[in-house]
Amino acid sequence: MDSTENKVESSNNISNAIKWWERKRLMYTLITLSGGLLVLLIRSGVPNGVGPISPIGDLIFWIVVANMFYTCGWGFEVLFNYYFKFNFGNPIRLSLFIVGTVFSFISMFYMASGLL
Repeated sequence: MDSTENKVESSNNISNAIKWWERKRLMYTLITLSGGLLVLLIRSGVPNGVGPISPIGDLIFWIVVANMFYTCGWGFEVLFNYYFKFNFGNPIRLSLFIVGTVFSFISMFYMASGLL
């Protein structure tokens, strides 16, 4: 009986984690998109139709990749919960969300300047 209760509780924790992260995805995507547009404006990379790949294509690619990495946020939490029975609270989730968003924003500037 105790094992069944633990499985149900673990399932609820995992479900709550995924819901929390997915509710923040739109905000993350909008922040990342805004940062990417800012990078384009700073670099004067306004598309002019020259070249095989436009800066807008690069931006769309970056948004897709950033969202794939965003999924690692809740994936990491699910794995931690499953293997170590450690539940992230909202303060830890929010901290990871902020750090990940800032990292995405900064890495866009590095990639745009050719440092990465």
